[in-house]
Amino acid sequence: MSNFTVIEHTSPCQYVREYWHGARSDDATLHLAVKEYRPKEPVAESEDAITIISSHGNGFPKECYEALWDELLNASHGFRIRSIWIADIANQGQSYVKNKDRLGDDPGWLDHSRDLLLMINTFRDRMKAPIVGIGHSMGCSHLAGLSVMHPRLLHSLVLIEPVLQDFAPPGPNAAMFSSMRRETWDSRAKAEAQMSKNGFFKAMDPRALKAYLKNALTDTEDGGVILTTPKAQEAWTYVRPIFEPLPDERDRETLEASRRERLLNPHVTPFSRLSEPVFTLPEMGALIASLPHIRPRTLFMYGEYSHIASEETREFHSSVVGTGHGGNGGKDDGGVEVLEVVEASHLCPFEKPQAIAVDVSNWLGKEMTRWKVERDFWVKRDTGKSKNNRTELSEKWLKEVKKPADLMRPVKKAAKL
Repeated sequence: MSNFTVIEHTSPCQYVREYWHGARSDDATLHLAVKEYRPKEPVAESEDAITIISSHGNGFPKECYEALWDELLNASHGFRIRSIWIADIANQGQSYVKNKDRLGDDPGWLDHSRDLLLMINTFRDRMKAPIVGIGHSMGCSHLAGLSVMHPRLLHSLVLIEPVLQDFAPPGPNAAMFSSMRRETWDSRAKAEAQMSKNGFFKAMDPRALKAYLKNALTDTEDGGVILTTPKAQEAWTYVRPIFEPLPDERDRETLEASRRERLLNPHVTPFSRLSEPVFTLPEMGALIASLPHIRPRTLFMYGEYSHIASEETREFHSSVVGTGHGGNGGKDDGGVEVLEVVEASHLCPFEKPQAIAVDVSNWLGKEMTRWKVERDFWVKRDTGKSKNNRTELSEKWLKEVKKPADLMRPVKKAAKL
């Protein structure tokens, strides 16, 4: 990270958590471990430059993306980077270290959306519009959730290998490998040697792998190492189980059964299709339903060999996002674009950081131009409803407000040829 000055912050988490057991108690105060990356070549306060808010994939420390930030800074044209912000989610990485005595066993993905909003408000004096979201895997859901909560906060979204689907990907339970992984080693050398041989990590850019090994492992007093994020917290983040059996068909008709089911699984309609699997991501249903209302223009990026993003999933994303009320207009209006990262998997930010940076830079250059046009539009815009520097009602307002409440907008006459 020779091109950046790295500043560490601590940010409070949202009160209360999504699920009752997300923390030891509702009164438990959790915090995020945050890193802010500022280019060493300074950007003047008056200069147009983007602020990036990023969110990571499950099980990957925030530092794994530093190679991508270096490449994005090198590739940037048509815009400058003011700062990049990324935090470990509350139950992982250095955030876990801060919170370990106060965490529960039921993390919710959308908790981090709210935590990011609070982080932005906490450090707003160090940020400046336009703000761009860049997410990977689980982190795409965090940023999509943030965009739904505050539609104008993020001007643009880059979603890399997004997990935005209400069904399980093919293969074993997403949490199985995390649940079975090793947690302790006699030495850092042994741990790094074993992990480096793992096919899961072999295709990673050496910089990303080095960052992973450095930050995913924590030294112990006896000379050994442990996982910085316990496997339990990583596994619980993948899926949320309901081990309690469903009531029989007759009992399901009772109000008591329906209310109990809502307590167990508040995101899901009782006894619907989504309530039947043992392992689900229940908040995903509500998030999927909100995708048509995503307002930031969105770039989707998929690894060519992705096991998450099937053709059906990609088509769903590009045909649904932004198409509803308050949305970005969808693909047909230029609100959604799609790119594929060749010879890359779900871990493409770590495998092909340079290629991704070039594509993201090209897209953000266009987005920066669009932001300037929109800014200038509103700087010059007179809505006609106020006077005296927007402090008093205008004569136009006072005239029009006396008309019927169902008054319709007039239609402009076409210009004569």
